[in-house]
Amino acid sequence: MDQSHEFCLVCCEPLSVAAIGSCDHRGTCAVCSVRMRQLLSDQSCILCKRTLEAVIMTANHSKSFEDYSMWGTVCRSGGRELTYDEASQSFFEDEEAYNELVQLRSLSCPKCPPGSREKSGMVNMKEYSAHMTAKHRLVLCQLCVENRKVFVQELEIFTKNELRQHEVSGDKDGGPFKGHPLCEFCNVRVFDDNALWTHLRRQHFSCHICETQRQVTNEFYANYPDLEAHFRNAHCLCEEDECLAQKFIVFASELELRAHCSSVHMSSAPRSRRHVPVPVHITYRRQDDGEEDHRGGYRSRRDAESRNRHGAGAG
Repeated sequence: MDQSHEFCLVCCEPLSVAAIGSCDHRGTCAVCSVRMRQLLSDQSCILCKRTLEAVIMTANHSKSFEDYSMWGTVCRSGGRELTYDEASQSFFEDEEAYNELVQLRSLSCPKCPPGSREKSGMVNMKEYSAHMTAKHRLVLCQLCVENRKVFVQELEIFTKNELRQHEVSGDKDGGPFKGHPLCEFCNVRVFDDNALWTHLRRQHFSCHICETQRQVTNEFYANYPDLEAHFRNAHCLCEEDECLAQKFIVFASELELRAHCSSVHMSSAPRSRRHVPVPVHITYRRQDDGEEDHRGGYRSRRDAESRNRHGAGAG
């Protein structure tokens, strides 16, 4: 086997049982392959990206995909029928790898002794979580349960204090996970930064003028009254009742606001009230010292005054 594929390209663990498909690439271990296919709905080869309708989990690194006889959900090798896992559309030549997968997906309690009812598995995650709390005073992080793409037995179990630390500061050993971010408006935690940004966009407000014209990003307001106060203080808000009720009628400049008032609010007003003064900034430029006049050459105001005095004396 290629030296670069002695380890799983996903989890970096030794590649003892590999997943092979019609492309014959061996890049992932059995557990990572099933996780990708079942939980992430990704059936592509991690190396060539070909879609693999079925894969075979085998510890035999010399066999190719074509060495197996396959008919639908039946696969044979050496006269033996391989175990089929419907959830991941995978065949297992290695029974130990399949049993490991079944254990990872099971809802059996890892704390109860063998032989107990709970050890044999529960019906769903709700029952599993309730059992952990009632029997062992342990809890699961619901954000991780809902968002992490891992099997049941891969989920961490916490005491209440450990859960609080997990949510606020993340991994105890200084790992990459730094906790679930908090929305300071709602005092609610979300799974990660992407989820926080989506929550803020959907549940709270931002200023479109600041974002488009001032390049201010990721500045949010808890509710519309707070945003309206910002519009009033930083921009030009239309204070007419109908515009206040409609919301978001705000402009970047006084000139835009006056133009809006003239076209929207004055159309039905009496003619005597339709005049809206619009401020126009005018700059006056005079021919000054050192400026070139339109007839060519340079002249200044002092030169003109000097010629006037000489002309008057000659008269």
